[in-house]
Amino acid sequence: MKKILLVLAALIMLSACGKEESAPQTVTLTLASNPTTGFSWQVEQSEELFDVKTEYAADTTEEPVTGSGGVEIITLTPLKAGKTDVTLTYARPREGGERGDQLVYSFEVDRQLQVKVKDAYSLGAEEPIATPSPEIK
Repeated sequence: MKKILLVLAALIMLSACGKEESAPQTVTLTLASNPTTGFSWQVEQSEELFDVKTEYAADTTEEPVTGSGGVEIITLTPLKAGKTDVTLTYARPREGGERGDQLVYSFEVDRQLQVKVKDAYSLGAEEPIATPSPEIK
């Protein structure tokens, strides 16, 4: 009886060791931006599934150019499974709330925190802008 229990315990331990948790995928969007105009990309989620980090990278030029633009790099890391629409609005929040381009991405996150893009489109601009494809790693 003790041998059977030892064998069962060993099998349970081996099966638990073989399961690897996959790391959550991250979604990266790189969007043209120029904060010297007061505009920046604002991120809203219909369901809070993602941790959002935003950083700005200025265009590289041989000589510094005042007022030159760059890109905002928005990184979304899933926190839980579900579905959400992420709306990105290029806006000037401090100075009158002026709004520019809007991009909407529909995401689905599974239980292993793997991400799928279900839809992507632009809204509300005079002329629709190209919707950049997110990089998923």
